[in-house]
Amino acid sequence: MAQDVIATMVTTTSYGTWLPGDLRGYVKDKQILPHDPALLKCSRELMIKEPVFFNAKDRADLFEALVAAGREFRYAITDISIDAWHLHWVVCHGYDPVRKMVGRLKTRMRQKLDRGRIWTDGYCHRCLFSDEEIESARRYIARHAGCRLVAGRVPAEPREPPAEPGADGV
Repeated sequence: MAQDVIATMVTTTSYGTWLPGDLRGYVKDKQILPHDPALLKCSRELMIKEPVFFNAKDRADLFEALVAAGREFRYAITDISIDAWHLHWVVCHGYDPVRKMVGRLKTRMRQKLDRGRIWTDGYCHRCLFSDEEIESARRYIARHAGCRLVAGRVPAEPREPPAEPGADGV
């Protein structure tokens, strides 16, 4: 018998900040692949605009839009981290497929910033089947400098995330 998904942890990155071939490795078809200098060079050449980084106002706007979209679509978003170039969130999205949920939330955040393309194509997600898996995802999000929501509560002291990918070690 298949186990029910309780929640989903989603990771999405801003445009041009984690390319195929990246020094940190990269994910393709749910596999982590090593740095590939030739692929990274090709990926950079294919970019049609500069990478997108989120400043403090952008991060506040993204948080506001994500929370509002969660209410709009009746998703329970319990944990959120918004860094300068990527986001993580844990969400209970009922029977909506992950693809539909992520698409809706990324669209609302893009609309809030009103700057055109801000996201890479796709996303990474992990289905969470138990309270232990949710707690593990929660700990992962909480250790990010951009952590803004943990277990449905705003952390006491938000930290300012680094401006460059990889600078926070995450």
